[in-house]
Amino acid sequence: MGKERFGDLVRKARLRSGLSLREAASRARIDYSRLSRIENGTRPALAMNEMRPIANLLQLDLLDLVVAAGTPREVMEDLLWSERLRSGDRASGFASYRPEESRLVEKNRFVVRVEERDGALCRVRLGEERLHVFSFSDRRRLEIEIPPESVVIYPAADGVQCGSLENLFWAHVLKQRRLGQMTNLVLEAAGFEVNTLHSTRGLNSVRVGRGDSVIAAIPAAAVRTAPTKEESTA
Repeated sequence: MGKERFGDLVRKARLRSGLSLREAASRARIDYSRLSRIENGTRPALAMNEMRPIANLLQLDLLDLVVAAGTPREVMEDLLWSERLRSGDRASGFASYRPEESRLVEKNRFVVRVEERDGALCRVRLGEERLHVFSFSDRRRLEIEIPPESVVIYPAADGVQCGSLENLFWAHVLKQRRLGQMTNLVLEAAGFEVNTLHSTRGLNSVRVGRGDSVIAAIPAAAVRTAPTKEESTA
């Protein structure tokens, strides 16, 4: 089932509310003819700062409107979580979000084999890279999750020096999706891809974008681990 168009979402909510086009446009302070064309799909969706009045008026979830306007839901959810971490507050007006259920985290979930172990510190293989993680399980295979906001990137030409428990690897920026103050990058490394989430301003300051080569750094303690449900015989 395809994603619902922005105009269809607004029209259905307006009809449920019993409002005419003119009433809805007037209350949301949107030009009547513009709202009509948006509903009919001949004008683009409202800008981000114009969505909240129509969401409040028609009792729509603002997140659903943003997604219908073309922003991937997983990017919006991780944006909200990252902003919530920074502010210490729950973001109002959006659907509830738990980072462990994030679609970006799902894409950053891998099964790896433990190659070395020193107490809880394990060295595992992901693709052609070897990463350090912490696990109290004695399983030979682990499921790991890399939080998108935990990945720090540096321009490859600059080089980088990090602590011994920073996982460093070379990568190529395969995709770039911008949303206001946050940007989602998809990094292609040796044998795997990882989603990352960054401040747009910070990303612009280091001049990193799609097509660039970068060095990625992930703290070992940031990687979530869990024993696999079943051991593989491979």
